[in-house]
Amino acid sequence: MLIAILAIVIGSVALDQITKAIVVSNMALHEEIAFLPGFMRFYHTQNTGAAFSMLSGHRWVFMVFSVVAMGLIVYLLFRFHGRHPMLSVSLAAVLGGGIGNMIDRVLNGYVVDFLDFQFMEFAVFNVADIFVTCGTCALAVYIIFVEPRVEKRLQEAKAGEPHDTDEQGNA
Repeated sequence: MLIAILAIVIGSVALDQITKAIVVSNMALHEEIAFLPGFMRFYHTQNTGAAFSMLSGHRWVFMVFSVVAMGLIVYLLFRFHGRHPMLSVSLAAVLGGGIGNMIDRVLNGYVVDFLDFQFMEFAVFNVADIFVTCGTCALAVYIIFVEPRVEKRLQEAKAGEPHDTDEQGNA
């Protein structure tokens, strides 16, 4: 599972940085290119804040928060290694996305964003944001629906009781 975790982290960082490099080298700042007209466009912008550009200009706050959050994720990956694949995959996705945006903040002082939904009012975002969001959603699903089954299986195993689940907590 460690190789899969590393592949997700490295792959998400690489995909994020490659797409940002393509945008920066091929689009002027604030240039837009229709991708799916009326639905999505590429729009090159720089975000010095958090989601929706909240607290713009407070780079160090986000860097400290990000380092603490990434440290916690690494701790959780080691602490709960082997507990359930969904937990590891979701944490790895959040970690990879966080690293991708941290690279931008450290090197540039801002995050490169370029994906913009046109059919609704939404923040311009990037590939790292997709990994963080999907990983966080998967983590929430895991905590709410999967973890109770995994914990039950572990408690039954500790008590020596038979159980109707496989080694990953599946019924």
